Amino acid sequence: MTRPVLLVDDDVAVREALGQTLVLGGYRPILAASFIEAKDHITSDFAGVIVSDVRMPGKDGFDLLKHSRKIDPELPIILLTGQGDIPTAVRGMREGADDFLEKPCDPKHLLEAVDKCLRTRTLVLENRALKQQLDMALNESGGFLGTSTAAMQIRQAIQRSGRSNMPVVLSGERGSGRGYVARLILNARGNTTGLRRLNCDDPELLPKGAGTSEALLLCDLERLNAAQQTRLSTFLSGLPDAQVFATTGPNPEAMVHAGELDDELFYALGVMRISVAPLRERREDIPVLFNKFLREEIDAGAPISDTAGQGAAAGLQGLDWQGNIRALRNHAKRVAWGLAGDTETLGLSAQLERVERGLIEDALRRNSGHASNTAKELGLPRKTFYDRLAKLGIRPEAFRP
Repeated sequence: MTRPVLLVDDDVAVREALGQTLVLGGYRPILAASFIEAKDHITSDFAGVIVSDVRMPGKDGFDLLKHSRKIDPELPIILLTGQGDIPTAVRGMREGADDFLEKPCDPKHLLEAVDKCLRTRTLVLENRALKQQLDMALNESGGFLGTSTAAMQIRQAIQRSGRSNMPVVLSGERGSGRGYVARLILNARGNTTGLRRLNCDDPELLPKGAGTSEALLLCDLERLNAAQQTRLSTFLSGLPDAQVFATTGPNPEAMVHAGELDDELFYALGVMRISVAPLRERREDIPVLFNKFLREEIDAGAPISDTAGQGAAAGLQGLDWQGNIRALRNHAKRVAWGLAGDTETLGLSAQLERVERGLIEDALRRNSGHASNTAKELGLPRKTFYDRLAKLGIRPEAFRP
């Protein structure tokens, strides 16, 4: 039981009765008889809710409210008072109480109020953790965000590629960020001339107006036919000093073997090669990326709070994101501007997969990524558990300290 509720009331009978109600509701009550007893439990990372009587000897519930607001303005507090005390209720709400209940409390109303506040508190803490994670990632990643193994490998490849001016082939699915990686490499090389994007869907653009001072990004080499690829190879041979990046599909070597990609062109460009993984292979990065995109929209004036946005992030790791980062960014924009409506509701199977993913990942976190212990906690045979991990793309090692 990990859902704490700090319950403060000087009346021992009331305190114990409310505590029992919370236990039956699945909460972990922390009982305190006064402000003095309660204040040491109040921290900025307290993961629960405060329920306090207003009228107590010495410092009362309003003093506790003020104290909690100084520690953390977003820490939820529910105040209790005698029946019909309207002025007290008005004062409590004016000073920032999240809810107000009359004593004696109806157990159902108490649990409903606590549940509502706790869900809000959980989102607040998750949002803070993601923001901290995002800030750390921005400082440490050189621009390429993510905590996954795939993201770490891409960052290392960017650093290696930044030490030379050799051409680079960036393979991967559309929308995975291949062009963005090219720009990060260019930044690592200290090149300030910019990156000129040449789309191989329109090969007539290739030989026109390119100079050695520009870095070139050749998009989707495999879209050129054999004659166009030969023409491109000749064109590039006349630019020995240009920095060249090229993007291809996920498996360029197979395209070479199949004759879809000219081997001379590919091996000339692919001295350095970076595979940019799709989002479904780096699911741990999805919350960080979504939070980044959401914050960009909030900074641009989008009418959504961080907390509400974080609520919309629930379950996104369970989706495959066929459009990769482009699709995730588009979804963040729609959420931020209130455009993601009921038409985007998931089907039953996808909703169930979200729930299953959340249960498994939460259990892995509790067990520090230890797969056997997690399977035992969930009551699953090891083979069944590993089958579910494979289907959902979950890696236990990602949850190890």
